[in-house]
Amino acid sequence: MGTSTDSWRRSGPRIDIETMCWEIVNGKEQSTVAVDLSSMGVRISRPYTGGGTVRETQLELEIPEIDELMWAKGEATFDSIVQDTTPAGGPLSLVRKTGYRLVAAAQRDFSRLREYVMEADRLRRRRWYNEARQLVARSTNPARFVTL
Repeated sequence: MGTSTDSWRRSGPRIDIETMCWEIVNGKEQSTVAVDLSSMGVRISRPYTGGGTVRETQLELEIPEIDELMWAKGEATFDSIVQDTTPAGGPLSLVRKTGYRLVAAAQRDFSRLREYVMEADRLRRRRWYNEARQLVARSTNPARFVTL
């Protein structure tokens, strides 16, 4: 977005999620869905209603499986508008997706977020490796080759 965030890059895992997030824009709370999460950032998705990108905003993020809310200051790193004809696209059939780098929050919240993301990524990798092992085992099983 042409700010100091150009030099910032994600150094940890990013996980796909679907959890509630609220964005404070012009003093009004807007309900959104967090669709992507890392220990230092979040990507949110909501129906496009017009207007430009808010460079900095206050976010209230529900940390999945912990049932705790995290307040953070977010700095926009990207913003895109895509067509979506599902109900998520709202009346204009457009969805705005914005990535925010979390630049300020309570240290306790950053720690909880980091622990959640790392554990979710570890479980995701474990499932992936188990599924890959099963596929390899099935493909090398001679019983699957039947001669007629």
